[in-house]
Amino acid sequence: MLFGDSGLNGIRASSRQQWRVTRGEDIGSNPFCPNIISHTKAEELKVATTWLIQTNFNSTEAYAIGEEVVRQGMVFRGVGYNPGNDICSRFLAPDENECTVCYGSIDFVLYIQRKSKLIPGAWCNFQNMKCSTYYTYFGDMLLNRYYNMMPMGELLSRWDREYPHGAFVRPDSGAKPLTGQTFESTEKHKIQSFSDTIGADTLVVVAPIKSISREYRFVVCDRKLVAVSMYLPEERSIKFDNLPLSLLRLANKICSNEWQPDFCYTVDIAIHYDLPYLLEINGFSCAGFYKCNIRDIVKNSSNVALMEWESYQ
Repeated sequence: MLFGDSGLNGIRASSRQQWRVTRGEDIGSNPFCPNIISHTKAEELKVATTWLIQTNFNSTEAYAIGEEVVRQGMVFRGVGYNPGNDICSRFLAPDENECTVCYGSIDFVLYIQRKSKLIPGAWCNFQNMKCSTYYTYFGDMLLNRYYNMMPMGELLSRWDREYPHGAFVRPDSGAKPLTGQTFESTEKHKIQSFSDTIGADTLVVVAPIKSISREYRFVVCDRKLVAVSMYLPEERSIKFDNLPLSLLRLANKICSNEWQPDFCYTVDIAIHYDLPYLLEINGFSCAGFYKCNIRDIVKNSSNVALMEWESYQ
């Protein structure tokens, strides 16, 4: 398995490549069912799995995750966080035998990655979440495969000449200083406003506007699809067995690729004229889960967290 070796999580990259795990047998014949995992060292040392969750971010989902964590016999620690403020140090310094998964806003995740030594801490390798990184490996699967990449200032100078029909614009950065959206040809002033806010040197992806009938979010843990939800045109819980085969094939192709952006992450797939395309990849620890099965997410990601913890021992 290949992981990026730079960015905020780059310090861990070499250790992650030493990831060791003993697997049991698959449960049943369903290819989407996770493996049984033997956590020998974790069990021997009685490692406590803890979830540190930002409760003033998407609070309904945060508490739903917290309740499921407790239901599965793990520890839920809720903490409020506002950019510019510090979190109590006792939350950031792990006990010797404590494995901690973090979940919250992008600002919270950045703070955890800067200030803590939690393992695994926050799953969001911002270097790998850049379009300019993962497009390298998944370019042929992209909805926006016919794209240009340029600074915001350059887009403004070329807008009137090259984009008479408008365009879809999103930042290269996985930290999303700008939400990806479409701009009509007459909305150059909106692009100017964003440029003034986030900087004319901010790198963006620019692509033709395409119609989308449906969008799905998949949660990936250790190369396995563990949960899925439709989120456009509506949020809806859905079972893997009820998904179109072409959609499942694409999702599996992404999570089985030799290069992976992280151990746990989310994949958004859009349906364009009845065909599935990769829309974007996001970090697990700051992603919304919509109507995904929270039980399966907590169970599988906690297993992966223990495996990563073991790799450091």
